[in-house]
Amino acid sequence: MNIKLIWMTALLGVMVYGAGCSSSENSAGVSNTTPPSGHGFPEAPDNSAITTLNDLGALPPEAALEYMKAAENLVIVDVASRANYGRIHFEGAVNIPIEDLDTLGENAMYMDIPGGRPVILHCRRGVIVPGAYTRLKELRPDIPEISYIAGTPLFEQYNEWLADRQNGNQQRLLGGQSPADALEYMKNTPNLVIVEVNNPEWKMGTGFTGSIHIPYTEMAERHTEIPQDRPVLLYCGGGIVSVEAYGILREKRPDIPELSYVSSRPLVSLYNEWLAAWQ
Repeated sequence: MNIKLIWMTALLGVMVYGAGCSSSENSAGVSNTTPPSGHGFPEAPDNSAITTLNDLGALPPEAALEYMKAAENLVIVDVASRANYGRIHFEGAVNIPIEDLDTLGENAMYMDIPGGRPVILHCRRGVIVPGAYTRLKELRPDIPEISYIAGTPLFEQYNEWLADRQNGNQQRLLGGQSPADALEYMKNTPNLVIVEVNNPEWKMGTGFTGSIHIPYTEMAERHTEIPQDRPVLLYCGGGIVSVEAYGILREKRPDIPELSYVSSRPLVSLYNEWLAAWQ
């Protein structure tokens, strides 16, 4: 679909989608903590006078679905709570759970979104995402195209389309796995290669036992250090820079039979304790 037509459709359709993400998007018992990140906690720059190259604004769910199918190198950002992300999400989306974070933590995760690529944001019903959209525009004028979904995202339709497109590819691209799903995957996947992709200055003090470290900024040159013909799981502090490494390995390592990454803060201690008891 023509991107300009999608944008015009969005302007007509956004008024229809007023129902918002209710307070149920908050997960019970989740503390308001800041996750580890590939950046520190920067002061927000004054970018009020700067606009992105193409500000698409609000897209109705149907228009957003077509846009997501057509856009190249799209970064999908889910700003719903960790609990809601765990229930259902777009395959390959990164989770920035703004209701679970303080302002500094939210800003830090926005700064970790890859530059030079289009971004679409969403929540569950369209209410909390406009604030995230406005904040991201202020912090990241380097993003060439930005939009958000004004309504309930069409998760199943997109994920089915993505699965069909990948059909016939021998490599299984699992995309982002929630920390809980990744933990079970790690326990049940033989010969799994676990790779931390944080840059050296942000390398986790205690990582997954048995993992190797290849910074995402060096992945294009060092990907050959990953053993051949074994499944690979990537992780970082908050799930953001893992997306970059994931994209590089998709392109350069088609021999990897199964590729995925942890979409948020990895459950390092739980896995290490399980592994120690199992051994």
